Amino acid sequence: MKDLGEYEEVTKYAEQFDITNWAFFMAFDNEFPIGAVTVVSETKNVHLLGGRDDISVLLDIRVDDRYKQQGVGTKLFPMAVEWSKSKGLKQMKIECQNNNVQACKFYHKQGTVLGRIDEYAYYEEIEDRDEVQLIWYLDL
Repeated sequence: MKDLGEYEEVTKYAEQFDITNWAFFMAFDNEFPIGAVTVVSETKNVHLLGGRDDISVLLDIRVDDRYKQQGVGTKLFPMAVEWSKSKGLKQMKIECQNNNVQACKFYHKQGTVLGRIDEYAYYEEIEDRDEVQLIWYLDL
């Protein structure tokens, strides 16, 4: 098992990137944050953008374990889509791994298409070497 929550610290993105072309959306239960989505476009050094200026990347979407299967992600995902459309972008790209079956099912349910599989994407990362990168696309 892998705790994906330990990998990203949203508050530090601005230290690494120019977040001018980023959007952050959150879901709350009263004052308690229960989910969030981060979507990115036109940013140098974001590998998944591949230098393209006509796409966005859904960089991160997560829901607190206590709120999963309650439609939170289903409400957050369209926010990323609408933001991307409002910027005139043509496609949204999403990275996932083969061991995250729940996310794969979610992306498929949202209408995305599995467009690329890379068995060696994480080869240099010893802890993740056995994972397979899956790239999902959504035409906007």
